[in-house]
Amino acid sequence: MLPVNKLAIIPILVISLNSFSQVPMDSPVITRKDIPEAKFINTRHFTGESLFGYMNGGAELYREYGIIDAVISEFEIEGRYFKCEVFRMKDREAAFGIFSVSRFRCREIPTLPGISCQTPYHLQLCKGCYYVSIINRSGIAADSVLSLKIGGLIAARIEEPPADISGFMPGTDKDYLHNNAVLFKGKLGMANGAGEWEDYLCNLSDYVAVILPYEEKTVISVKFNSENGPGSFLELKGWKPDDSDTVVIQKNETVRIINKNQIIITIGNH
Repeated sequence: MLPVNKLAIIPILVISLNSFSQVPMDSPVITRKDIPEAKFINTRHFTGESLFGYMNGGAELYREYGIIDAVISEFEIEGRYFKCEVFRMKDREAAFGIFSVSRFRCREIPTLPGISCQTPYHLQLCKGCYYVSIINRSGIAADSVLSLKIGGLIAARIEEPPADISGFMPGTDKDYLHNNAVLFKGKLGMANGAGEWEDYLCNLSDYVAVILPYEEKTVISVKFNSENGPGSFLELKGWKPDDSDTVVIQKNETVRIINKNQIIITIGNH
Protein backbone atom coordinates (compact mmCIF):
# COMPACT_ATOMS: atom_id res chain seq x y z
CA MET A 1 0.00 0.00 0.00
CA LEU A 2 1.26 3.47 -0.91
CA PRO A 3 1.71 6.05 1.86
CA VAL A 4 -1.16 8.50 2.20
CA ASN A 5 0.87 11.46 0.91
CA LYS A 6 1.75 9.63 -2.34
CA LEU A 7 -1.85 8.65 -2.94
CA ALA A 8 -2.87 12.29 -2.71
CA ILE A 9 -0.42 13.22 -5.45
CA ILE A 10 -1.67 10.76 -8.08
CA PRO A 11 -4.88 12.62 -9.20
CA ILE A 12 -2.92 15.86 -9.57
CA LEU A 13 -0.41 14.15 -11.87
CA VAL A 14 -3.20 12.68 -14.00
CA ILE A 15 -4.80 16.09 -14.48
CA SER A 16 -1.45 17.61 -15.40
CA LEU A 17 -0.71 14.97 -18.03
CA ASN A 18 -4.15 15.36 -19.61
CA SER A 19 -3.96 19.14 -19.58
CA PHE A 20 -0.63 19.37 -21.38
CA SER A 21 -1.33 16.71 -24.01
CA GLN A 22 -0.40 17.50 -27.59
CA VAL A 23 -2.42 20.20 -29.35
CA PRO A 24 -4.38 18.66 -32.29
CA MET A 25 -2.84 19.40 -35.69
CA ASP A 26 -6.18 20.62 -37.09
CA SER A 27 -6.80 23.14 -34.30
CA PRO A 28 -7.00 26.75 -35.59
CA VAL A 29 -5.00 28.10 -32.64
CA ILE A 30 -2.44 30.88 -32.86
CA THR A 31 1.28 30.19 -32.60
CA ARG A 32 4.50 32.13 -32.10
CA LYS A 33 4.69 32.57 -35.87
CA ASP A 34 1.45 34.58 -35.80
CA ILE A 35 2.62 37.03 -33.14
CA PRO A 36 6.42 36.81 -32.94
CA GLU A 37 6.53 39.74 -30.54
CA ALA A 38 4.65 37.70 -27.92
CA LYS A 39 6.19 35.71 -25.09
CA PHE A 40 4.11 32.53 -24.76
CA ILE A 41 3.60 31.39 -21.18
CA ASN A 42 1.97 28.07 -22.04
CA THR A 43 -0.42 26.33 -24.42
CA ARG A 44 -2.62 23.62 -22.97
CA HIS A 45 -4.99 21.10 -24.52
CA PHE A 46 -8.03 19.76 -22.66
CA THR A 47 -10.50 17.08 -23.66
CA GLY A 48 -14.12 17.25 -22.57
CA GLU A 49 -13.24 15.11 -19.57
CA SER A 50 -10.09 16.95 -18.49
CA LEU A 51 -11.76 20.36 -18.91
CA PHE A 52 -12.76 20.10 -15.24
CA GLY A 53 -9.09 20.54 -14.39
CA TYR A 54 -9.18 23.94 -16.09
CA MET A 55 -12.51 25.51 -15.21
CA ASN A 56 -14.01 23.37 -12.44
CA GLY A 57 -17.81 23.83 -12.33
CA GLY A 58 -17.93 25.79 -15.57
CA ALA A 59 -17.03 22.64 -17.52
CA GLU A 60 -20.54 21.25 -17.01
CA LEU A 61 -22.03 24.00 -19.16
CA TYR A 62 -19.72 23.13 -22.06
CA ARG A 63 -20.46 19.43 -21.65
CA GLU A 64 -24.19 20.15 -21.78
CA TYR A 65 -23.77 21.77 -25.18
CA GLY A 66 -21.31 19.12 -26.34
CA ILE A 67 -17.59 19.91 -26.18
CA ILE A 68 -14.88 17.92 -27.96
CA ASP A 69 -11.78 19.73 -26.73
CA ALA A 70 -10.22 23.10 -25.92
CA VAL A 71 -6.83 24.72 -26.51
CA ILE A 72 -5.84 27.49 -24.09
CA SER A 73 -2.93 29.79 -24.95
CA GLU A 74 -1.52 32.36 -22.55
CA PHE A 75 1.04 34.95 -23.60
CA GLU A 76 2.36 38.43 -22.88
CA ILE A 77 3.25 41.35 -25.10
CA GLU A 78 5.41 44.00 -23.45
CA GLY A 79 4.24 42.68 -20.08
CA ARG A 80 0.53 42.82 -20.97
CA TYR A 81 -1.32 39.53 -20.46
CA PHE A 82 -3.56 37.79 -23.01
CA LYS A 83 -5.45 34.52 -22.91
CA CYS A 84 -6.88 32.87 -26.03
CA GLU A 85 -9.36 30.01 -25.56
CA VAL A 86 -10.43 27.92 -28.56
CA PHE A 87 -13.29 25.53 -27.76
CA ARG A 88 -14.22 22.91 -30.34
CA MET A 89 -17.86 21.90 -29.93
CA LYS A 90 -19.68 18.93 -31.42
CA ASP A 91 -21.37 21.00 -34.15
CA ARG A 92 -22.04 24.58 -35.32
CA GLU A 93 -25.26 24.89 -33.34
CA ALA A 94 -23.45 23.96 -30.12
CA ALA A 95 -20.72 26.54 -30.86
CA PHE A 96 -23.32 29.26 -31.38
CA GLY A 97 -25.12 28.16 -28.24
CA ILE A 98 -22.10 28.47 -25.95
CA PHE A 99 -21.26 31.82 -27.59
CA SER A 100 -24.81 33.07 -27.06
CA VAL A 101 -24.84 32.37 -23.32
CA SER A 102 -21.31 33.73 -22.83
CA ARG A 103 -21.51 37.14 -24.53
CA PHE A 104 -22.35 40.08 -22.31
CA ARG A 105 -22.95 43.76 -23.07
CA CYS A 106 -21.19 43.90 -26.42
CA ARG A 107 -19.87 47.35 -27.19
CA GLU A 108 -18.89 46.41 -30.72
CA ILE A 109 -19.89 43.79 -33.26
CA PRO A 110 -16.66 43.44 -35.26
CA THR A 111 -16.60 42.71 -38.99
CA LEU A 112 -14.84 39.39 -38.47
CA PRO A 113 -15.74 36.17 -40.27
CA GLY A 114 -18.40 34.48 -38.17
CA ILE A 115 -20.49 35.95 -35.36
CA SER A 116 -18.63 38.11 -32.86
CA CYS A 117 -18.88 40.43 -29.86
CA GLN A 118 -16.26 42.74 -28.32
CA THR A 119 -15.71 44.77 -25.17
CA PRO A 120 -12.43 46.49 -24.23
CA TYR A 121 -11.30 43.42 -22.31
CA HIS A 122 -12.90 40.58 -24.24
CA LEU A 123 -13.41 39.42 -27.83
CA GLN A 124 -15.68 36.46 -28.52
CA LEU A 125 -16.58 34.80 -31.80
CA CYS A 126 -18.08 31.63 -33.15
CA LYS A 127 -17.52 30.10 -36.56
CA GLY A 128 -18.05 26.54 -37.65
CA CYS A 129 -17.93 24.28 -34.60
CA TYR A 130 -15.58 26.64 -32.72
CA TYR A 131 -16.20 29.16 -29.96
CA VAL A 132 -13.26 31.51 -29.39
CA SER A 133 -12.63 33.77 -26.38
CA ILE A 134 -9.73 36.25 -26.31
CA ILE A 135 -9.16 38.10 -23.03
CA ASN A 136 -6.76 40.94 -22.23
CA ARG A 137 -6.20 42.54 -18.83
CA SER A 138 -5.43 46.11 -19.84
CA GLY A 139 -8.55 47.12 -21.79
CA ILE A 140 -6.53 49.60 -23.83
CA ALA A 141 -7.28 50.27 -27.49
CA ALA A 142 -4.05 48.66 -28.71
CA ASP A 143 -4.93 45.37 -27.02
CA SER A 144 -8.45 45.43 -28.46
CA VAL A 145 -6.90 45.88 -31.92
CA LEU A 146 -4.50 42.99 -31.31
CA SER A 147 -7.40 40.82 -30.13
CA LEU A 148 -9.14 41.54 -33.44
CA LYS A 149 -6.00 40.54 -35.32
CA ILE A 150 -5.79 37.25 -33.42
CA GLY A 151 -9.50 36.60 -33.84
CA GLY A 152 -9.24 37.24 -37.57
CA LEU A 153 -6.35 34.78 -37.91
CA ILE A 154 -8.25 32.06 -36.07
CA ALA A 155 -11.50 32.68 -37.96
CA ALA A 156 -9.68 32.52 -41.31
CA ARG A 157 -8.46 29.02 -40.44
CA ILE A 158 -11.99 27.74 -39.83
CA GLU A 159 -13.50 26.76 -43.18
CA GLU A 160 -17.08 26.20 -42.04
CA PRO A 161 -19.49 29.15 -41.69
CA PRO A 162 -21.22 29.80 -38.35
CA ALA A 163 -24.53 28.17 -37.54
CA ASP A 164 -27.61 29.60 -39.24
CA ILE A 165 -30.46 29.48 -36.73
CA SER A 166 -32.99 31.23 -39.01
CA GLY A 167 -35.12 28.08 -39.03
CA PHE A 168 -36.04 28.74 -35.41
CA MET A 169 -37.70 32.05 -36.32
CA PRO A 170 -38.58 32.26 -40.01
CA GLY A 171 -38.87 35.80 -41.35
CA THR A 172 -36.70 37.35 -38.63
CA ASP A 173 -33.80 39.59 -39.67
CA LYS A 174 -30.82 37.22 -39.69
CA ASP A 175 -28.27 39.69 -38.30
CA TYR A 176 -30.56 40.76 -35.45
CA LEU A 177 -31.28 37.12 -34.66
CA HIS A 178 -27.65 36.03 -34.55
CA ASN A 179 -26.50 39.11 -32.64
CA ASN A 180 -29.18 38.94 -29.93
CA ALA A 181 -30.56 35.41 -29.60
CA VAL A 182 -29.72 32.90 -26.88
CA LEU A 183 -29.70 29.19 -27.75
CA PHE A 184 -29.89 26.52 -25.08
CA LYS A 185 -30.77 22.86 -24.74
CA GLY A 186 -30.67 22.16 -21.02
CA LYS A 187 -30.89 23.52 -17.51
CA LEU A 188 -27.40 25.02 -17.34
CA GLY A 189 -27.70 26.83 -20.65
CA MET A 190 -31.10 28.15 -19.62
CA ALA A 191 -29.78 29.34 -16.26
CA ASN A 192 -26.80 31.10 -17.86
CA GLY A 193 -28.54 32.71 -20.81
CA ALA A 194 -32.24 32.90 -20.00
CA GLY A 195 -32.53 32.67 -16.23
CA GLU A 196 -35.60 34.88 -16.06
CA TRP A 197 -37.54 32.24 -18.04
CA GLU A 198 -36.54 29.20 -15.98
CA ASP A 199 -39.88 28.81 -14.20
CA TYR A 200 -41.80 29.35 -17.44
CA LEU A 201 -39.84 26.69 -19.36
CA CYS A 202 -39.04 24.29 -16.53
CA ASN A 203 -41.10 21.44 -18.04
CA LEU A 204 -39.11 21.30 -21.27
CA SER A 205 -37.17 18.15 -22.13
CA ASP A 206 -35.33 16.79 -25.17
CA TYR A 207 -35.28 20.07 -27.07
CA VAL A 208 -33.29 23.01 -28.44
CA ALA A 209 -34.67 26.49 -27.70
CA VAL A 210 -33.89 29.98 -28.96
CA ILE A 211 -34.95 33.11 -27.08
CA LEU A 212 -34.98 36.45 -28.89
CA PRO A 213 -35.72 39.65 -26.94
CA TYR A 214 -37.26 42.75 -28.48
CA GLU A 215 -38.10 46.01 -26.78
CA GLU A 216 -41.83 45.23 -26.82
CA LYS A 217 -41.85 41.41 -26.67
CA THR A 218 -39.87 38.23 -26.18
CA VAL A 219 -40.08 35.37 -28.69
CA ILE A 220 -39.21 31.80 -27.68
CA SER A 221 -38.86 29.10 -30.33
CA VAL A 222 -38.60 25.48 -29.20
CA LYS A 223 -37.68 22.56 -31.45
CA PHE A 224 -38.31 19.19 -29.87
CA ASN A 225 -36.41 16.05 -30.81
CA SER A 226 -39.60 13.99 -30.96
CA GLU A 227 -42.94 14.57 -32.67
CA ASN A 228 -44.89 14.27 -29.43
CA GLY A 229 -42.74 16.96 -27.79
CA PRO A 230 -45.01 19.96 -28.51
CA GLY A 231 -48.14 18.09 -27.45
CA SER A 232 -46.56 16.82 -24.23
CA PHE A 233 -45.30 20.29 -23.29
CA LEU A 234 -48.67 21.93 -23.96
CA GLU A 235 -50.43 19.21 -21.98
CA LEU A 236 -48.10 19.74 -19.01
CA LYS A 237 -48.89 23.45 -19.12
CA GLY A 238 -52.63 22.83 -19.50
CA TRP A 239 -52.70 24.71 -22.82
CA LYS A 240 -55.16 23.62 -25.52
CA PRO A 241 -54.64 24.88 -29.07
CA ASP A 242 -57.57 26.07 -31.19
CA ASP A 243 -58.28 25.04 -34.80
CA SER A 244 -55.41 27.24 -36.03
CA ASP A 245 -52.93 25.50 -33.69
CA THR A 246 -52.68 28.63 -31.57
CA VAL A 247 -53.08 28.98 -27.83
CA VAL A 248 -53.93 32.41 -26.42
CA ILE A 249 -52.69 32.25 -22.83
CA GLN A 250 -53.63 35.83 -22.04
CA LYS A 251 -53.87 39.12 -23.90
CA ASN A 252 -50.17 39.46 -24.75
CA GLU A 253 -49.12 35.83 -24.64
CA THR A 254 -49.61 33.27 -27.41
CA VAL A 255 -48.26 29.87 -28.39
CA ARG A 256 -48.25 28.67 -31.99
CA ILE A 257 -47.60 25.11 -33.12
CA ILE A 258 -45.36 25.52 -36.20
CA ASN A 259 -45.05 21.83 -37.07
CA LYS A 260 -44.91 18.44 -35.36
CA ASN A 261 -41.64 19.33 -33.65
CA GLN A 262 -41.75 23.08 -33.08
CA ILE A 263 -43.66 25.75 -31.18
CA ILE A 264 -43.17 29.52 -30.99
CA ILE A 265 -44.17 31.43 -27.86
CA THR A 266 -44.64 35.20 -28.00
CA ILE A 267 -44.84 37.14 -24.75
CA GLY A 268 -45.48 40.86 -24.59
CA ASN A 269 -43.13 42.79 -22.32
CA HIS A 270 -44.97 44.73 -19.64
